[in-house]
Amino acid sequence: RDAALCREAALGCLDRLLEYGLDRYGPLHTPRIMSVEDTRTDTAPHSPELLEAMVRTEGRPGRRNPGGCDLWDDMPMLRALHAASRVTGDKRYSRAADASMRCHLEQPFTERGLLPWGSHLYVDAYTDTIADDRHGAFHEILIHLPLWGRLWALNPAATRREIEGIWQWHICDKATGQHNRHDDGQPGCDFAFSGGSFVLAFASLYQKTRKRDWLDRARLVAQWHWKHRNPETNLTVDAPSTGERHDAHHFFTTLTGPHCSQLLRSWELSREPFFREAALAYLRAYLRYGWDNAAQRFHAALRTDGTPVGDQPKGEGYDAWFPTGAIDIWPTTMYSYEFALVTAQTYLYAWELTRDREMLEGARRWAQNIQAELPPDIGRRWRKEAYALLGDNPPRGAYAEGYGRAISFFVGLHRATDEAEHLALARSLAVEAINRLSHRGWLRGHPAKPTLEATDGVGFLVYALLELAALPRRLPPNL
Repeated sequence: RDAALCREAALGCLDRLLEYGLDRYGPLHTPRIMSVEDTRTDTAPHSPELLEAMVRTEGRPGRRNPGGCDLWDDMPMLRALHAASRVTGDKRYSRAADASMRCHLEQPFTERGLLPWGSHLYVDAYTDTIADDRHGAFHEILIHLPLWGRLWALNPAATRREIEGIWQWHICDKATGQHNRHDDGQPGCDFAFSGGSFVLAFASLYQKTRKRDWLDRARLVAQWHWKHRNPETNLTVDAPSTGERHDAHHFFTTLTGPHCSQLLRSWELSREPFFREAALAYLRAYLRYGWDNAAQRFHAALRTDGTPVGDQPKGEGYDAWFPTGAIDIWPTTMYSYEFALVTAQTYLYAWELTRDREMLEGARRWAQNIQAELPPDIGRRWRKEAYALLGDNPPRGAYAEGYGRAISFFVGLHRATDEAEHLALARSLAVEAINRLSHRGWLRGHPAKPTLEATDGVGFLVYALLELAALPRRLPPNL
């Protein structure tokens, strides 16, 4: 019964998306997916309601891609569309995904020869032009494990051009591997979750071309964070080049979540041992120093000597984003420095790839931490501010991405341990997510919002529901 419910909710949302959620705006209609869809009207307004966006986007509501399409933010939904075809045998879903990707790859690139995607750039569907979030027209990719192989199959020339552009514009020191999240060719924020994205891009091009230069470049960039680690603890800082900022001096789950999953995927593609060993070293280090056994919680931030950062009030300015105390399982902001559920998934991913018992132990501890933070809700650090913007007495609950990642994590833990309680919890979370987020066949980004938003991670939820519906068949990791 639960499997049927999950299947119906997932496919129903995808069917609505393909009927109403594609680009039918402006002078040119395309198969691209709109990023913000109003589920009350089946339309994608050019200026959607702000709601809690000023909190969710850290003051940059253009990150939602209003009235537009963003291939990078679409990656979870595109993966879900391909999974739907795999589960049902109906090729309509995968054909729609490929048509959207193909269209983006044929879209004019930026002046620097890069795709208009990521956390700053998108395509405005109403004007059919490249738009930005009004905080700088920068190319910036992070967090996701994109479908590089599928992009290559659809348009190898455009995919190669994008990856070559990443090497040219994001790797600001070709000798040391120092990189910048922005494509200005200058030193800047060398975040772990964008650096890992560059590593994965280069490893993907190596896998397709077998040209050794790309593997060397992937390894060089991965070594940038590795050589800034404390060799006694194997804890490294999130952004070595940001001077006195907190991210230049602390280890966060940006490393154990996005960065390590990107390294592990790079190892899958290239079989370069360094990627695997570096990822396992970071994961072991966090398991050793980040777990508070008395509280049964992970710490959000560590100094590189292994000392945890205790709970502190929000700082001023940029320090407002410094995560202290226990990890926030259901974070409110799209980016910032906490990736608890991605980290939980990454421990399982590492276990599946290596059968390293420490990785399974790490996943079990994450299960304890997640269960202690149920029911799902907006993360505690910005809960008050977010709900204040969502109306009087708004419905409670987590974002779609949180539900989706947690469901996939417990499905994976059940597969790893054969323990029924994990599957039961995955099903319970799925039923809750469907009950809270369903509206007119759509799945919304949050129970208090009328919108399906790519950046709220609805694609992760759709994929997780398909995972449950497909059991005992196994789908690739929902990362």
